[in-house]
Amino acid sequence: MEEFLEHFKERTRSEQRWLCEVFEGVRQQLYPLISSSVGLSVEQLTLSVLSKVQRAAGSEVASLPVSYRFVSLSELTRQQHTPCCSSLTWSSAQYREQARRALPNYRALARDNILLMGYLYDGPAAGASDGGWWVRDAGGAVSCRLVKSSPLWLGRLMLFPTWNYIPQNAPAGGGYLELIDPPVCVTPEAMTFDPGGSLTEAMSVKRAAELLKQRCDAQVCVSGQVSVISPLLLISGRRFFCLILSEGDSAAPVLITEGKHQYWRQCVCVGQYICISAMRVCSLRGWAGHHVLSVTAQSRLHPHVQTQESSEDPEKHLMDTDSHAPDTHMTSHTASCSTTSVRKKHSTLISYKGLITKVLHAEAGLYEIDGKVGLCLAYQPLQERGGGLRPGAEIQLHNVHFLYRPSPFAPDVVLCACLCSSAQVTAFSPLSSKVEVCGSHSPLQRHLLEKNLGVSQYLWLCYCQRVITERLCPRWVREERVCVVAGRLLDCVCDAEQKTDRKRDIYREMLQEPHQCPVTTYCVSWPCVVLWSVRHLCDWMSSEVWSSLSLSSLVSPAAAHMTCAELNACLSWSVHSVRLTAAHSQPLMLVGVLELSSTHATLQIKDQTQTLDCVCVQTDQSGATTNSNISTAWLGKPMTSLLCCLVCVQRCTLVMERLMKTNFPSWKHLDQPNYITHKHCRLYLQFCVSDLIIISPSAAMSISLMEKKRDQTDGREADQKRDRRDEGDDDPLRSACVSLVFRLNSKQGVMFRNTSVSADAHTLQMGFTATVSCLGDVQLWNNDPKNRRIQTSETDGRETTMDLHFGDVCVRWFPLLHPGSVYRLIAHNTEDVSVLKAESISARGGVKLLSNPALLMKHQWRLHTLTHMEQLLDTQSDVGAVMSVSKVLHSSSTSEIVSFYGVISQRITLQEEMGTKPSIQSVTATKDSSVVEEGLKIRLTVQDSESAGHMIQVYVDLSCGPYTPGLLQGATVILQDFHRKVSKACNVYCRSLPISCVSVTGLGSVSSGSGGSQSPPPMMLLGEWASGRTQQCIVGQVKGHIVCVLSLRLQWMCSLCGSTFRQGSCSRGQPPCDSSCGVFQAEAKVAVEDGSGEALVWFSSDTVSELLMLDVGQWEGLQRHVRVKGHVRVYTRGHSMMCDVDPEEPLVQFLCCLCSSNTVCRQIKLTCRLRAQRTGKCQLRKVCRGPTEFISKFPPAPQLQCLEIQTDTH
Repeated sequence: MEEFLEHFKERTRSEQRWLCEVFEGVRQQLYPLISSSVGLSVEQLTLSVLSKVQRAAGSEVASLPVSYRFVSLSELTRQQHTPCCSSLTWSSAQYREQARRALPNYRALARDNILLMGYLYDGPAAGASDGGWWVRDAGGAVSCRLVKSSPLWLGRLMLFPTWNYIPQNAPAGGGYLELIDPPVCVTPEAMTFDPGGSLTEAMSVKRAAELLKQRCDAQVCVSGQVSVISPLLLISGRRFFCLILSEGDSAAPVLITEGKHQYWRQCVCVGQYICISAMRVCSLRGWAGHHVLSVTAQSRLHPHVQTQESSEDPEKHLMDTDSHAPDTHMTSHTASCSTTSVRKKHSTLISYKGLITKVLHAEAGLYEIDGKVGLCLAYQPLQERGGGLRPGAEIQLHNVHFLYRPSPFAPDVVLCACLCSSAQVTAFSPLSSKVEVCGSHSPLQRHLLEKNLGVSQYLWLCYCQRVITERLCPRWVREERVCVVAGRLLDCVCDAEQKTDRKRDIYREMLQEPHQCPVTTYCVSWPCVVLWSVRHLCDWMSSEVWSSLSLSSLVSPAAAHMTCAELNACLSWSVHSVRLTAAHSQPLMLVGVLELSSTHATLQIKDQTQTLDCVCVQTDQSGATTNSNISTAWLGKPMTSLLCCLVCVQRCTLVMERLMKTNFPSWKHLDQPNYITHKHCRLYLQFCVSDLIIISPSAAMSISLMEKKRDQTDGREADQKRDRRDEGDDDPLRSACVSLVFRLNSKQGVMFRNTSVSADAHTLQMGFTATVSCLGDVQLWNNDPKNRRIQTSETDGRETTMDLHFGDVCVRWFPLLHPGSVYRLIAHNTEDVSVLKAESISARGGVKLLSNPALLMKHQWRLHTLTHMEQLLDTQSDVGAVMSVSKVLHSSSTSEIVSFYGVISQRITLQEEMGTKPSIQSVTATKDSSVVEEGLKIRLTVQDSESAGHMIQVYVDLSCGPYTPGLLQGATVILQDFHRKVSKACNVYCRSLPISCVSVTGLGSVSSGSGGSQSPPPMMLLGEWASGRTQQCIVGQVKGHIVCVLSLRLQWMCSLCGSTFRQGSCSRGQPPCDSSCGVFQAEAKVAVEDGSGEALVWFSSDTVSELLMLDVGQWEGLQRHVRVKGHVRVYTRGHSMMCDVDPEEPLVQFLCCLCSSNTVCRQIKLTCRLRAQRTGKCQLRKVCRGPTEFISKFPPAPQLQCLEIQTDTH
């Protein structure tokens, strides 16, 4: 140390301190690795270091760079946790100028003054060559990247003037160096170099190409220009890479397999002239019939001093993506697809130079260049530690494939590299950015290699992987399983014939001409399926439901004749539904988890963004909907979300129900939205179980699928597989449990019930009760049986009946419980069989007990649907019978509480009674508006599913429990426990009770205003309709002759109060009405006979004009005349028409003449509905037949309401 400091006596004390630190650093970190052949002492080596440092800093004599501290590699990796840069050559102004040129959203690397020196080697340790460059000192090693390198630097002590250090959060820690300026050799002596052959004997590429056509055992030296260089590959533990030397039309492929020469890959670039010595000719086992030049241990690389770039401009092949037509340089053809045509094109090889502006997905090898061009490096091995591919880095690409619009989820122009492509960083990024660290092959790349994906499919897979990570990971999909799930989704959108079966041949891809690789052909913008999140779908539906609203389309043509109350009742509820495929210009797919809602008592699909209610029904083999019995296997443990069933939905209906409160005076004001006082919507999905695609099954679903497979294969083989699966059950908490098998006989609807939470406090909670038949005794298990086949011991014992009560969160089971189905109830973590035994209330004093034993469902208990129950089909005597609409209408033995099924043909919202308050105030106070519709009552017209003419009206109160979705026109429903009533007019109708339950078993129509293709009403004879000899139809078609018009009433009414409206004002005096809105109404009563009997048919406002055969102009003129008086009524007396007021008035005379004319009294065909009427007695009439008179009984004429009129031309 003293001898060293003697050279710097005139230096200041601070400079001498700095010199001591440098000396110690050289002695401890650099001198131990110096070769003995150099013959330098520590003092000499330190002086050489200082000389190079001063020269690099530009201060040879004046001063020492004391602001720079000497740091070893171990200190750098241990203490530096943020990206930084250091330069001996930059001034502060140069650094600030570079920082100002940073890309948006990025900042420049922080500058630190560090002296960094070390030895360059081709591995982190001696004898550990990995093909990369490493900087080593006595304390450790750091990987480095160089813009340009030379094999002469290997093993030399180097000073690094300008560099970036990028730390990484890898498990092993550390980071890597980006050497911006060429390193400076500290030791002046050249290392011993064995050329491995005479350079004067180097042959041309043309001569070498001829030599490859014949067998040659001699070693050769070849000189030429590099035209192709492959990435460094690692296959079966062996590293190698290939390059092609070109000269004119001749080419000589070279294979570098020697481990000691792998670092050449960093020393060679496309366009460079090199000479390689001591190579031999060999053949490749995987490339039959071809020979290559292979390097030996004696081979040496001799790069030329000057490098000659390719004569063509590397940027000249870049197409203008805005104006150039890409088809001019690509051929295309159309491939058939099951859903849409897939257009394929051939790619073009180009060179390109640009700036990396964004890392799209480092693990997938996706980058963005120049803000508009995509770069895909997935078909090459991943760049170790990022390879310097950071935003702000300049990159040179050679032999990359130009793709135009390969995927809608990537930039329009994508450059894709294969094994013959090279990507070289020509300038490192000065920006601070995060570097993702991944293994040698990411899960996406492994999937690409295993499935031989095309670039379009791979880009969609990357899009899918990103979407699943954002929406489902880690709550339902573990991070290591994301790519597997994305691959299954790719299988859903790609047919088998659209997948490539050709295996990848790496030697042909790197060396053969013409070039062939997986990127040679690609699909244009396919797959194009868009994955929407549940939130995105809900937002679209929330926007669509109101943007599609047209108030005039919600009312019938009779809206012009409706009063204010009638008009607003029609607008209070409407539905808009579309197919999922119609919601976007591209095909849509929804991915989520099926779960049960404890607040809505419905099935839901959800992801990490939002939740959406669902209506799901089962279908039979013919495709017809049969019931809503979706199995519990579709859902995982409600308290363990990771085990839920992940599904994909491509076919479903988006249903948007509108609920509005309006105050429109008349139909003329429908274009004024200010009359809408309140509006909100109900959003949900409708689909069939067969439309669900299982992506990741739950444990119960896996068992269900295995059971189905067992039925199709040998039973003993499947039993062995099931036993092995039982041994490796995925349940981490394997413990004893007890179970009970029961059959559901009936269930009540979900309603709010008073629940005691303490001795003095009560609250309202949702709940329902199910009556079940226990098929055997409670069983004890060592492990959870889930939904496996029922054991004989589970049905041994006496069958008993009990009530199972579901309350609070347990109401989530409501949509999965269906009468007639068999379930297994499981209580975990217990061996006490009494927990599943029902308790009975003891009867005292001779009182007969009518209630069943009861059991309260606990939230931690589980239910499983048992699907293989053939042995129990004959034991369902306790299951309540579900009748048809016809039986409910006409059965004389029908009880007051009925259950029936049918098809909804009409839904009407009943108006609230003004001034009424809820009967139970506490219920209203605790209901959630998102769950319950306050005061909502509806009337459903339910049609018999087999006989279209049989209908019944059902009044449902939807405010007693959670809102029931799916009650749409055309939907098939089962209505359980409804009160059957008969009106004073002898009409049968039903009304809901608090225990009533409505289940949707068939989906309604997609069209908003139609119930689908319903069968027309049957033809009816008036005589049969009047006599009641057949079961009466509510709606039917009648073909007959109008005998006479019994009465005709035309009037203008006040839209608000219903009083007579004259001369543009309401006639009501006390209290006065200031309404200025009047509506015109008409009503006619005619007698119709068809030869079998007569009927009285009523025509309303919208059908009277057709009855009178008046066109639009005549009908409007008639309304203007009536407006003067306010109302006109003519009726039949005897054989003539008359009016009580002003019989001589021209308007009255016209109406009397018109009603008596043959124009009105004509042959006609009507669609009628039976009106409410009291049962009358038969009338005695005198009938003459020739000279004989008869007294006969005639049943009273039925009263019908005309729904549609059509003049019969026959």
